Order: sequence, then C-alpha cells, then structure tokens
Amino acid sequence: MATISTLRETLKIKAYLRMPLRQLLIAVVKEGVSINALLSFYAKKQPHTPLFIENHVVITYGQFYDEVIYMSYALYEKGLRAGQRVGFQCANSVNLLRALFAVERIGATAILLHTGRSVKGHFDFLFTEETLKDLPTRAAACYFPRRQGKIIVQTSGTTGEPKGVHSTVQNVLAPFRALLERMHFHTYRYVYVATPFFHGYGLAFLTATMAAGHTIIVSKRFDAALLEIYPIEALTVVPTLLARFRPTPTLRCVASGSAPLHNSKGFDEILYNLYGTSEAGLISIATPKERALQHATIGKPIEGLKLSYQQGELIVNGRRTGDLVEEVDGLLFMKGRLHDMIISGGENVFPQQVEQIMRRHPKIIDAAIIGEADSQFGELVVAYVIAVDIDEQNIINFCKENLANYECPKKIYFVDKLPYNELGKLNRKALYS
Repeated sequence: MATISTLRETLKIKAYLRMPLRQLLIAVVKEGVSINALLSFYAKKQPHTPLFIENHVVITYGQFYDEVIYMSYALYEKGLRAGQRVGFQCANSVNLLRALFAVERIGATAILLHTGRSVKGHFDFLFTEETLKDLPTRAAACYFPRRQGKIIVQTSGTTGEPKGVHSTVQNVLAPFRALLERMHFHTYRYVYVATPFFHGYGLAFLTATMAAGHTIIVSKRFDAALLEIYPIEALTVVPTLLARFRPTPTLRCVASGSAPLHNSKGFDEILYNLYGTSEAGLISIATPKERALQHATIGKPIEGLKLSYQQGELIVNGRRTGDLVEEVDGLLFMKGRLHDMIISGGENVFPQQVEQIMRRHPKIIDAAIIGEADSQFGELVVAYVIAVDIDEQNIINFCKENLANYECPKKIYFVDKLPYNELGKLNRKALYS
C-alpha cells in the first residue's frame, strides 16, 4: 500500500514539474532516490542553467554536479566511507552544499548542526566553515560501492537539546506536492532561501527549487539588498525577518515558517504561513486568501496526513507534536505549546494567544508571556513587553478589555529585546533565568 501511495504522489509531482519519466528514472538508477538524482537529471537536461548565485557568482547545474562528483572522490580519498557519521556546523553556502551532497553520494550520513551551539555526539568527520575551505575540490576518479546516504536535520532545541531527524522519501512527497499545488512553487524562477539549511524548513525549499530546475540565491546571512539586485520571485523567511525588507515588484511569494507570525503588515497579499515540526515535517499551509478570512490561521492540513488530537495536542501520523492546535471549519489554529501552557487558578492560559492579543496594541512592539509559581493561584501570568510611550496601567487596561481576567498579566516587565533564536522562535526558558 505504501508503494502504491508513493507512486501516486510521484506521478502527481511529475505532472507539475513536467519531468520526462525515462530520463528521471535514469537519474534515480544512477544516484538513488536522493538530491543527487535531481542534480544528475538537470545537469543533463539544462547544464547551463544557473543553479546557485552566491556573492554575485553564478554556478550552473552542470558545473555544480561535476563539482559534487569530484568532491565525492576527494572525500573518499580522505577516508570518508559509507555508513559513517559526518557533521556540518556551517552557515548557508555553496561550499556547504557541495560537500553535503558529496557525503550523501558516498553513502554516509550527513548531520546538519546548529551554528552557535556546542557540538555533542560522535562524528567520524566534523566540518566547519573553516575546514570546508581547506577541503580539496578535486581528486582522481575512483570507484566506491554505492549506498543510499542520508541527510539529517535537527529540531530547533527550544525545549532542550536538538535532536536529529531524518525524513523518508514517502514522508516528504505529500508536503512537497502541497508546495506545488497550494503555493505554485514550481513557477518561481528565482528563489532566495534566507532560512538556515540546517533546519528542515530551509532544506525543503532548497530541494523544491532544485526539483523545479530553477535558481537559488544563497547567502550566509539574510541580505535585503539582494531583493533589489535579482528578480527574486519567492523568498523563505522566519517571522523576525519581515521587518527588515519590503516587497519588490518581482516578489510573488513570501513563505514564513519555523515560528508564529507576529506582524505581516505589507505582505498579506503574497504571504504564506507554514506550520510544521522537524519530526512530522510540513503539516499545514495558510494561503493569502485563507489568511484574509482568518488572519491567525496556520492553514489547511496537508492532504494525506492523518491528524488526531489528544487533550488538545495535535498528533500527526501517530507522532506527537507538543503543540496545542484546534480545527475550525477545516482551518487549523495554534493555541500554543503544551509545555508552555500556564494553569492559573485552575484555568488554562495559552501564552501565544495572549501575546497575539497584546501585540494588537499600537504601542506594543512585542510581548512574551510566561508563568511564575504562586502559592495562591499555582501560577501567575507574567508579561515581558517591548513598547514605546506607554505605561503599565495602560497595558493592564488594554488587557482587561481584550482578555479574560485569568489571562491578564499580573506582572509586567519592560525590556529592550526578547530572546529569539536563529529560527525566530521565542526561547521562553531564557526568560526564567
């Protein structure tokens, strides 16, 4: 049954991408069911089409595929073998992708590690940005037995140490088809992936763009000036980046994910809100039309996923998400994280919902809600607020007008910034320290 489902999804995707089946099968036989199969297919079909633009340097599909092959020879000569664990702790770059795809080609397991975190666990090889620069890019052709490699991304780590997650081909086909059907991702010729490759979100859009045979803009850090230089039609961001640029005439799609939206003003007509987890993958997509009807929605679930609920927690294909989600008229709405829920005086308080309401105040720039232990109520609702020209009483009055009494913050602290991680997720644990 799984094989039939996989074949059905593959044929639907093929119809969108208009890939000749015979040539695609040849690439899969040569490189396995992998990113390298996409590279092989397009390197033959359109070798001179730009694949990457980095620092204003263009790298074509044919050129990059050749580089990956020679890099795999160089890494094999260096002692890297199938089945080994290879860590990459690097910012976005073509150097990273070249080595990453070469490792997969050899049949090893590549683990993309968070930048800025200490490295834990055993690795047969560990590459950083500095060591990547020193790698030889060419070596004599050599034979090595081919095995299917893996690329593993990590969870965000906001609730503990990041965990590695590997998605099978069967698990990613339905979400990938949703990107094509609901976001028309195969129509965007220039895509700027401004989210980290070490997170599933960034890697998914990288792969989707390659599957369409289009061009990817790459930079170590988000650079709004690139939107003015290149005819970028689609951009992937985390919500915190939305304040750092404005739509351009060519921009037709802004894909926001990894964290809840705070303020989408100016982007509503082209903004897609994506929800998923590293473990379960992409779960839902909110289109601009759906967001116009219900601004807070995280969209409709991806077709083919099995959703259930356990005491409000969303379960996807039997996997717990840790998210409290409700479904209304076919649309999903995020209430918050299960472990973030505050119980004050016997009432359940969902911090994310309170934050959304508080941000509606025209002088509140941002807000974060946590619970503080209290002998009388069990927990008190506490707010950390970034605001201008507003006092505590004004905020209290606003909350009383818009929230239930038990949801209103009992303490308010004014701060200059809030602890967001590189994916734009609020690190509530840091507020307790």
